Amino acid sequence: MYAVRMHSLGGPLQLDEVDDPVPADGEVVVEVAYASVNPLDIWVSRGAPGTAADHLPWVPGNEGTGHHDGQPVLLRGAGLGMLRHGTYQQKIAVPASALTALPAGADLAQVAGIGVAGITAYQSVHSRARVTAGDRVLMLGASGGVSALVIQLAKAAGAIVWGQTTSPGKIDFIRSIGADNVVVADAAGLGAAVAEFKPTVVIDPLGGPYTDAGVAALEPRGRLVIYGTSVDEMGTINLRGLYRKGIELLGYAGLIDTPKEQATVLRDLLDRVASGSLTVPVEKVALADATGVFDRILDRTVTGKLVIDLSAT
Repeated sequence: MYAVRMHSLGGPLQLDEVDDPVPADGEVVVEVAYASVNPLDIWVSRGAPGTAADHLPWVPGNEGTGHHDGQPVLLRGAGLGMLRHGTYQQKIAVPASALTALPAGADLAQVAGIGVAGITAYQSVHSRARVTAGDRVLMLGASGGVSALVIQLAKAAGAIVWGQTTSPGKIDFIRSIGADNVVVADAAGLGAAVAEFKPTVVIDPLGGPYTDAGVAALEPRGRLVIYGTSVDEMGTINLRGLYRKGIELLGYAGLIDTPKEQATVLRDLLDRVASGSLTVPVEKVALADATGVFDRILDRTVTGKLVIDLSAT
């Protein structure tokens, strides 16, 4: 079988032919169909968090889908891709606790990317921003995997949703996933671009200058949820503008959820994907081309979720 591995911490990914896994007590072997590619995989490959440095060559990947005993399953949890080798391989031995049975009709490629991205989107929209009908939601960096789900979930809650991008080439994609309007603007131009929209909620995966721009754009009593800092983890916020408008500045990270919270949200998301009411836009990468997936994430050329197709070399 084949696996995508790195042989040095922070080193390039390589496609290697390896032995089939041998399950330990309490483990099962899953034939992996699709492995989701997440920014977390890159940070683990560079040494934190996780134990990649102690288990080289390292197989990344903290979630994916496949088949066990002929049944479709979701793979996530149990330290996958962080404390033990991950899903960028055609077969994997995992604890039975890492398997979630999938509902009938669930598309394996879409479901492969629903764990991290879907839970982040759901919690940002519902538990943090508390989006309801009548809200006007501005999604920054609207072409990403989480962003595509935020837009759909906010629309399902009855909100009007605008997306922001700095790339005119991504406008059609953002509209295709349900955004009511798309603005092309950087942080400096954001306020003018959304002045007529008057957002009550801003969802921010960018950080840096975009967070302050989002605060400035919000209506009084608005909510800003930040779940990522892909532009810059440092930024300056005009605190007077924040408190005078009564803005709620909220953060989300999956590490703060309880297992029960995550399981409840995940089941809802899986049912939505299976029913067709939620679509995970995926870009499939053939196994032979998978050594370049980290570069694709870092250069921000991906729209939606990137998944590795492990069905063939």
